[in-house]
Amino acid sequence: MIRVIAIANQKGGCGKTTTTINLGACLARLNQRVLLVDLDPQAHTTVGLGILPEKLDWTLYDLFCPEGKRRPTWEEVVLRLNPYLYLCPGDLRLHQFEEFFTTHSQKEKQLKYLLFFALSKPKPFDYILLDCPPNMGLLTHNALEVSQEVIIPIEPSFFSLHGLAKISETLQRVCEKRGRTHETNALLTLFETHDRFGQEVYEEVKKYFQDRLFHTVIHRDGILREAAGAGLSIVDFDPNSMGYRDHMGLATEILERRWRSEATALDTAEDDFLRRSVGPRRVSGGVLFQYLAPEAKEVFVVGDFNQWVGVPLLRRNGNGCWQKVVPLRKGGYRYKFLVDGEWQLDPGSSEKKENQHGNWDSYVEIND
Repeated sequence: MIRVIAIANQKGGCGKTTTTINLGACLARLNQRVLLVDLDPQAHTTVGLGILPEKLDWTLYDLFCPEGKRRPTWEEVVLRLNPYLYLCPGDLRLHQFEEFFTTHSQKEKQLKYLLFFALSKPKPFDYILLDCPPNMGLLTHNALEVSQEVIIPIEPSFFSLHGLAKISETLQRVCEKRGRTHETNALLTLFETHDRFGQEVYEEVKKYFQDRLFHTVIHRDGILREAAGAGLSIVDFDPNSMGYRDHMGLATEILERRWRSEATALDTAEDDFLRRSVGPRRVSGGVLFQYLAPEAKEVFVVGDFNQWVGVPLLRRNGNGCWQKVVPLRKGGYRYKFLVDGEWQLDPGSSEKKENQHGNWDSYVEIND
């Protein structure tokens, strides 16, 4: 199922476009097929990826408003940036969208029709990220209509807190009108760890959003500005930077949230689920590692995919099953569990390989 995420805030300067570009690039780095849609007439996502809209034959505007001309095909508009990352570019003419559709009876559903009905044979994406304009106009309402999830980037400032009520009110109206809710999450951006006011804003946002605030925080990092200036994502510009680590952390958290949502939907019988699920298995975003240990205090998975550095598993609602989704590319991987300080093979898997020390490691192979 395609997951459509609108990245929206009526306030500019909150890191909305930076989040769109770099979250998309990190999801793509984790083998997720991602389409970035530049809904902002300023076309900052397009320019931030080194593409000049005026040099393009077609953009998103031509798909929306053909003005009597031939509507371009999907392949003519969407740009393939790498095997997993695609861009539907925007341009300044999107300013005319509201005027063009203001009297249309389905004016808030044009993007939905475009993405899922009008385009011939669209690519099978895992994620579509919508970079919204810094306002609550018709283009943003189109994004909210088609999306299942909204990410609100919030930078630590008085004005960002002041705007929370407005965007929350808008989201509530849209949800009431369409008869279903968004999964709305807040993301703290441009954060400075030692800034006292920033910490106060963080606490206020956490109080307001509670578990809908991402654990990941995007810190202020000049490298992110340099990457945008070079027309590159942080993945391609500097994978050793703080900006890369933050956005990769965000991508991983989103994948884990998606997996938890899918697991909850499928979990109709708890005991049966545990019998079926113990052992590594392929899920959205990577491989789900699991270890059944009701009495354990802590469980880590370690392997050659993380240089044998322990990654903690999370205990699942007191039932004794510890779980963690690890993004893995195609290939074979050795691993073990560290259970309360003791090395353990995976009892849920029969696959294992002898190591150089004469002992055994559990083994998992990813074929796609």
